[in-house]
Amino acid sequence: MRKQITAALACMVLATAVCPVQANATEKIQKVNVKFHIEGYDEDGYPEITAENSSGHYSVGSVELESETTDQDDDDFTTMKKKSAAEENYVVELSADDGYAFYLTKASQVKLQGAGAEYVKASRLDSGTTLRLIVKLTDLEDVCTAISDASWNSDGTARWEASTNAVQYQLTLTKNSSSKIYFTGGTTYDFKPVMQAAGDYRLRVRPISRSGDKAEGAEAGTFSVSREMAAEYRAKYAVETEKRTIEGMDETNGPGTTEVIYKNTGWKQDDHGWWYQNNDGSYIQYNWVELNGAWYFFGSDGYMVSNTTVHWGPDDYYFGEDGKMVKNMTVPDGRKAGADGVLAGKVKDSSKTNSMSGDEEEDYSNSGPAFAKKTEKSAGPASE
Repeated sequence: MRKQITAALACMVLATAVCPVQANATEKIQKVNVKFHIEGYDEDGYPEITAENSSGHYSVGSVELESETTDQDDDDFTTMKKKSAAEENYVVELSADDGYAFYLTKASQVKLQGAGAEYVKASRLDSGTTLRLIVKLTDLEDVCTAISDASWNSDGTARWEASTNAVQYQLTLTKNSSSKIYFTGGTTYDFKPVMQAAGDYRLRVRPISRSGDKAEGAEAGTFSVSREMAAEYRAKYAVETEKRTIEGMDETNGPGTTEVIYKNTGWKQDDHGWWYQNNDGSYIQYNWVELNGAWYFFGSDGYMVSNTTVHWGPDDYYFGEDGKMVKNMTVPDGRKAGADGVLAGKVKDSSKTNSMSGDEEEDYSNSGPAFAKKTEKSAGPASE
């Protein structure tokens, strides 16, 4: 009997040593929650993304472009179509804590937040201790890069470096303690029309993304306007106004009974073409404008484009003889303009595509009609 008890105890000890199932059981992680943050873009224009988890038992690694973590031949890169940041796939790996492993079989078990994150694929690695997530981050183009360089030219124009994903630039011009704000889609701007008084003018440039997010900007320093320069600018760009009594009222009725009439602003034409002067003296530069229900586009030189295709962001738009953006019709190169003006279809006759992409030395934003700033309604070329 003593031998039988001893043998039984030995078997129990051996079983416990060989199969410690209950003591070291692996806990299952069946749900994950990852939140992404857009930090901006680096100097090469690549997005800087971070991720964090909002539940325990696992940690989140760095976020990388899938194309940079996949082995590809050089030939593959030369034949691949360039993708925007929002079209790329991004990879992040989750590491389970000791004693835990990932057991996920459905996309619904992966919750993503921030940066417009969308689930693409998940893979279990290293016996489930690592989860490799592939996602798209659709809101990347809502954040633009900061700019660090802006400067004045001697002719009263300013220039600055381009910002990735900027749809326009906010230009704050300050003289003494008074500031005014202007907008453009290009990386240069002629300030002569609004510097008609002698003095020192300071400029700050800030890029703005599609969502309205403003990145860090740059100071261009000071531009000094002499009395002679101011007189020259006034002679060319001065705005003429006139006060008129509103019909049915007289000056005895108090404030608000008169109106200011701008006599020489709006559409103008010279030997180079049509341009549009605002009531503050400035003119539209590399930007869209809606006038009397029609969309027009002005180049960096301030002149309206016509019989021309403008590439803006991912889309093309066509402007007819009168300068208006065409809608719901076929343009000369064979493509069809939709209700929003965007050209669709294949080019049938490239010889009839007269494109304007701008000065090679200048970079432009990727906005479109929906993001343009409206100005005063006025008659235009078609009414002349």
